[in-house]
Amino acid sequence: MNIINKSISILLIALVLPNVQALAATKIDGLVAIIDNHPILESDIRTRFQIIKDRVPGGVLTGEVRKQILNQMIDESLQVNYANRLGIRVNDQELNNAVLDVAKGLNTNLAGLKSALAKQGIEYERYLEQIKNEILTGKLKAQILRQRAAITEQEINDFLNSKEALANNKDQVHLRHILLRKSPTKDIKQQITQIKNSIQTEQDFIKQATESSEDSSALKGGDIGWRPLNQLPSLFIQVLQSDEGPLFGPIESNAGQHLLWLVDKKVPDGNFQQQTKVRHILLSESVIRNNAQTKIAAERIYQRLLNGADFAALAKEFSDDSGSALRGGDLNWVTLGQMVPEFEKTMQATKIGQLSKPFKSQFGWHILRVDDRRSEDISDAIKRANAERTLIGQKQYTILDQWLSELKSQAFIDIK
Repeated sequence: MNIINKSISILLIALVLPNVQALAATKIDGLVAIIDNHPILESDIRTRFQIIKDRVPGGVLTGEVRKQILNQMIDESLQVNYANRLGIRVNDQELNNAVLDVAKGLNTNLAGLKSALAKQGIEYERYLEQIKNEILTGKLKAQILRQRAAITEQEINDFLNSKEALANNKDQVHLRHILLRKSPTKDIKQQITQIKNSIQTEQDFIKQATESSEDSSALKGGDIGWRPLNQLPSLFIQVLQSDEGPLFGPIESNAGQHLLWLVDKKVPDGNFQQQTKVRHILLSESVIRNNAQTKIAAERIYQRLLNGADFAALAKEFSDDSGSALRGGDLNWVTLGQMVPEFEKTMQATKIGQLSKPFKSQFGWHILRVDDRRSEDISDAIKRANAERTLIGQKQYTILDQWLSELKSQAFIDIK
């Protein structure tokens, strides 16, 4: 993700949120922070809030919400700077397709978009830079996971012999999460205990997550959605299995102190053996692309597939599921109970060799292709591949969190 400069912020409000006229003024409210050599302005924060307002519990720009937005913008700036240092690039086709999606989402064409930019006094090249940064961070995270999530053969053997692999390979949980990062200047153990003592209901948890959590899910009330149980960090799995909840923690990790709220759990009945070999392309909503624009982008890709475009190539280029995108969208063999309900319903209704129309889940807009189905027991090779994917899933959160902490420790961050 990326930092929204003032000019681009005004454009996004004028085009995406036309009723918010007050924020289209040219006044700069002041410097909030400098990240390396990149400034963040007060107007940037107000603009970001207007863009995500419908996703913020309560929909009000409180001091706590403002702090969370600033934290997110700092993280985004650090990631963009790092991607640039690594030489990660966005090709012209990726950028052009993203710009066309924005224009189409605004019911105009490229000329109309350029005209709107000119009327707002915004240079087209600066707008392109804004969109490019969003694509950069997705590529960067995928590269970090490839470099740091190496799984050894011994880890796979240990996992396959564990009770976890046998008992929880189909269970899914819907969680909310609060994180307080380690700090030399505050007692986070005492703080997390105080937060826990103030939580009696899910609404209490949402309020505390929005106000205090340092996780990227804070502005969504800590909601991290449905996750396969055995792909959570092992510390989370142990705690979730030790009590009935719905409030779990505090849990201490290398990142800091955690609280979890169990919203729901799915434990499939019976011993399902039917498996589907499936590929998918995922397009997620983002700062530069709202739900309607994301749907339009998915429909454009769907039309290209109907016209004979290669599914794997488009998945590598456009899919926001960084793990499967590297494999051309391949999710391998999927067993019922592993995926979210919307995905499984569409997967089951799609015939072998056929595409699904774009459909929506909590993660964004999907297009899937069913390559095969089977009912027999999976082979040892498939078991090992699934175990490796599960272990990477368990490590992913920790890897990306630790990497971001490293970025912060090495960066110049001056909060005014």
